[in-house]
Amino acid sequence: MGVKGSSLPKFYAKTANERLKIVADMTSLNDTDKAVLRAGLDMKTADYLIENAIGTFALPLGVATNFRINGRDYLIPMVIEEPSVIAAASAGAKATQDIRAGGSGSHLIGQIQVLNPHARAVQDVRLHEAEIVDAIKESLSRHMSVVGVSSGMLGADSEMMKVEIVIDTGEAMGANAVNTVCEGIAPLIERITGGRVLLRILTNYIPCTVQAEAYFDVDESVAAGIVNAYRFAAADRYRATTHNKGIMNGVIAVGLATGQDTRAIESAAHAYAADSGRYGPLSEWKVRSGRLWGKLALPLRVGTVGGLTIHHPAAVACLKILKSPTAQELAEIMTAVGLCQNFSALKALATDGIQKGHMKLHKRRL
Repeated sequence: MGVKGSSLPKFYAKTANERLKIVADMTSLNDTDKAVLRAGLDMKTADYLIENAIGTFALPLGVATNFRINGRDYLIPMVIEEPSVIAAASAGAKATQDIRAGGSGSHLIGQIQVLNPHARAVQDVRLHEAEIVDAIKESLSRHMSVVGVSSGMLGADSEMMKVEIVIDTGEAMGANAVNTVCEGIAPLIERITGGRVLLRILTNYIPCTVQAEAYFDVDESVAAGIVNAYRFAAADRYRATTHNKGIMNGVIAVGLATGQDTRAIESAAHAYAADSGRYGPLSEWKVRSGRLWGKLALPLRVGTVGGLTIHHPAAVACLKILKSPTAQELAEIMTAVGLCQNFSALKALATDGIQKGHMKLHKRRL
């Protein structure tokens, strides 16, 4: 496939100003974008975004290189305070020719809790589904759509049930839209079920996943070590916890740079890791036809319109660095970064140990 356009030899050896000029020349960043990447968040915007604002808090913004995802080259903006993470992501991307990513992460579920419903409440929700869908549509923007409605009893005593609505939120993260819908249709749900509605809110658990997979160029012994490191995580939840933390180092760093709800991303990922009833690794590693193959699946919901993606100038600039992706493309990029991050961590653990490379970068601030 040739040399990746995102491969920047000795990028780390250049000055910060030289790096910024290279990134600007390769992307659509203008002088204003470059300035906000250095200036951070102004106090007026900070006061608008949260209550009781007294200042702002800055973290380093860096760029990971060598990424080719679905045939497109990317420079990856990452916000993180921990050394070696961006270097690890870049090294992981360098070890693979192309990362294939896909799946879907545009659905959100709204949940309505109903107390003391009548005996036929579940059946009646099914019978009135069209009426419920019509009521939902009245509260949705034209960029969103209803995927489905379902209901079920909670517990064995028949005193509580849930009604769930699945909404495709398109390019938006959609949390506020789903919550608004849940509150808006609560009276209708009470009428249909004969019960009393209490909670009306989304769940951050996503009913679909985004996947990234790739073959990595390593020798046979390293491949075997990485597979055995993965097997350790699959067999032990203590190891799986740190295994997944390394994955989220990459995912959350891109999420912070692009103005995503990182708490929602974390909670959904760890819930998915325990989906089988036992906490395990989010990634999978095997040797296929003599080559190391890795796959990462995440229940990842992100947005490219609304929230910080339009109100935080640095997040706007970071999305430009990523070539103004759709929400689906951004989810694929973040998953690909998590996979490469995991590869580099497992490779280090299975060879020289994690501290050799980490401390080499860490010692600069000691």
